[in-house]
Amino acid sequence: MTDIRSVSSSSSTTSKNVNHAANSNSSAIPDIDNMNNLTTYVNTAFRQMEEKFMAASDQVMNRMNELGRRIDTLETSITDIISHLPTEESNSTTQQQTKS
Repeated sequence: MTDIRSVSSSSSTTSKNVNHAANSNSSAIPDIDNMNNLTTYVNTAFRQMEEKFMAASDQVMNRMNELGRRIDTLETSITDIISHLPTEESNSTTQQQTKS
């Protein structure tokens, strides 16, 4: 004869195992969703950082190009000024002519 308590206990354990398996599967699906959400979030964050880096890089390059142009203009201006200054030879000649 089978003890009724053991059959009852056995069926109870089986139903708990089935419920636990169902809960495990349903919790695995949200974990996958969480992983997908995390992956999407990280990819979005990296993309935004890359865009900000590129914008900052472009600003730096534009400023460097502008400074290069200004330096070129300054060099040209200095060269023009120097070319229009009287030379030492002409200064000494002018001084000698004024003494005479």
